[in-house]
Amino acid sequence: MRVLFVAVFWFIFYLTQLVIAAVVIAQCLFTLLTSKPNDYLLKFGESLSKYVQEILRYVTFNTDVRPFPFSDFPKSDIVITAESGESQ
Repeated sequence: MRVLFVAVFWFIFYLTQLVIAAVVIAQCLFTLLTSKPNDYLLKFGESLSKYVQEILRYVTFNTDVRPFPFSDFPKSDIVITAESGESQ
């Protein structure tokens, strides 16, 4: 059963690469147009990178915890302040 899940998550890993490419392109455009990165894309990018790490840890047998959707999607540690619109 584990091998089946590894195959599924390996496929999901490749799909996430497309999403990461879209985030990178969008973030570059935001930076070019506004001279600063988009805070919400920063948070999503961090969550997505944590998710990819969870997938890679699972498919390389470093953990038995199955990634999302079998567990919670990782949350970003970036805090966006309402007053300044800056991330910390």
